[in-house]
This record gives sequence, structure tokens and C-alpha cells, in this order.
Amino acid sequence: MGRILFLDDMEQRHTEFIKATLGRGHVVVQVWTASDAIRQLNTGKFDQVFLDHDLSEDDIMIKVGAKSKVRTGMDVVDHILEMDPPPPEVIVHSCNGPAALQMAYRLAEHPAKIAVKRLAFPELLRAIYASAIV
Repeated sequence: MGRILFLDDMEQRHTEFIKATLGRGHVVVQVWTASDAIRQLNTGKFDQVFLDHDLSEDDIMIKVGAKSKVRTGMDVVDHILEMDPPPPEVIVHSCNGPAALQMAYRLAEHPAKIAVKRLAFPELLRAIYASAIV
């Protein structure tokens, strides 16, 4: 199966994601910060990358481009856009709709034609359990 990178700052989401993907043969690398996600992307190939945008309780529903307390998922998008080759599939699971939309839009413009999906986290879990994703 594949190697997955999962970025989110919420412990509960990490637990739910691991539970949902358990037994599917994937290696899931969990990270909680944009910097850790970028570091992992630099260390090896991932088949799927799952990105949240708001990575701090202080930044919940932060507007795209606004100053944040910590680096956001958009910083990871910026890094992926510079990768050659980038991960083949990225799923943006942020519940911050405007930020998630912008992240997905930017990723879809990569010349490598990254497969991009945008599913808010609750929708993502439903898709995983329905075996439509992962």
C-alpha cells in the first residue's frame, strides 16, 4: 500500500484518522506543524498528503493571507508547489472553507497535475469509511 503524510494540530483528528485507516496497509506519518510536514516531505516520497490549514487554536478560521500565530497548511502548499516531483495526491481536509478552497486551487495548478481533493474533515472520515479514499 502507500505512504501517507497527515498534518493536523488536533489530537482527536489524528486519533480518528488512524482508527479509520487502520488495517489498510498504509504507513501513516503524523505531523502537527507545517514545519514538520515540510521536513517530512523533504525526507521521502509520500503517495498521499492530507493537509489542514489552521494549525493553532489561535488561528481557527483565519482568513487566507492574514498573519497567523503559527505557519499554516498554506505554507506546506507553497513547499509542495516547489517540489519536483510533488506528491501525486493531496487531500485538503481543513474546515476553513475559503482557505481550503485556495489551497486546493493552488495545488491543482502544479504542472505535475497533482490529484487534489477538498473534503472537510468530517466528510473525509465518511469517505474513508466508505472506502472511497485511502
